Formats: sequence, C-alpha cells, structure tokens
Amino acid sequence: MKWSLNELQKYRFEPLIFSETVDLKESLMKREEEILDVSPIHLEGTLIVQENDILLHMVVSLDVTLPSARSLKPVLVPLSIEVNEIYVPQQVTNYTDDKEDETVIYLDKELIDLSEAIEDAVLLNLPMQVFTEEEEKEHEMPSGSDWLVVSEEDYLSDKAKQKSETLDPRFAGLKDLFKDESDDQK
Repeated sequence: MKWSLNELQKYRFEPLIFSETVDLKESLMKREEEILDVSPIHLEGTLIVQENDILLHMVVSLDVTLPSARSLKPVLVPLSIEVNEIYVPQQVTNYTDDKEDETVIYLDKELIDLSEAIEDAVLLNLPMQVFTEEEEKEHEMPSGSDWLVVSEEDYLSDKAKQKSETLDPRFAGLKDLFKDESDDQK
C-alpha cells in the first residue's frame, strides 16, 4: 500500500478508492509480543488529493489472537478500526491544521506508505484484557495452593469488612468492661 506523490497527482480531481487485503502479521507480531496470530487485514478507503494535503479515510478489519488475561488461552478478537489521517508533503511549508480530530503526518519522503499507519492503528486499538467465553461466563478467578486472584471490587469489599471487624487497640480493654452486666440481665 504505497503510492508516490507524483502517482497520486492523477487523482487530484477524483478520489482514489481502494479495497485491498494485506498481510502484516510478521511486522505486527514483531512490534507486539502479546499477539499470537493476525489474520490478513482487509482495507477499504479513499485518498483525496488536495492542493496542500492528502486526506486518508480508511477502515481496517482483521482478527487478532491474543492470550487470555486469566488463563493465557488464545482468544480471537475481531477488530474494525477507522483511520483518518492527513498527509502533508515536505514542500508545503505554510500548512495550518484546522481539523483537530485528524492526525496530521508531515511526509519526509515523496511517498505515502500505509503499512505503518495500519500497524499503528491496530496496536493502539488492541484491548488491554481479553477473556475466553467460559471465563466471562464463570467470573471465576484462577487460584492455587496459598494464592488466589481476586477482582478489585472483591478486594475493596474484603478490606472494608476487615476494617470494620478489627477493634481499635485503644478500646480493647473496654470490650470486657460491661460483659458481666449483660450476663446478669439474661
């Protein structure tokens, strides 16, 4: 997915519409060790050549296999990512960025290579945690001898419970003070 800027000048009056499938498995797995597998990546998009910049709108669709956060079992994660970028050639010196939600890339070569944009979009959109379907249904955390994984909510509620059950050592002597009276009233 490379185009020279001279080649793109043919599309100055009409957008370049593309629909392709690329294989970036090796480079993605090299950049992120957590990735176990990557399907071929399907791209649908347009490049619009304007006077001072080139607009890219692209949808990246793929399946990524990541390890489960609990069991390390492989989990297939489908991704569909929208990429919007603006490319500014190096000869343009007075470019003003009026679109705040777009990524502006200043080219250092007379070439647009979408492979890096695709890789960056995929890596930025990988989920932090994935779980197998069984793990999501069970809500059971892994454990072993003398250890247990707990959720943050369970940890905080256990901590609050322990705090309410522990007696302030300054009042420990008062605990037994009225014990005899409560026994007499029964």
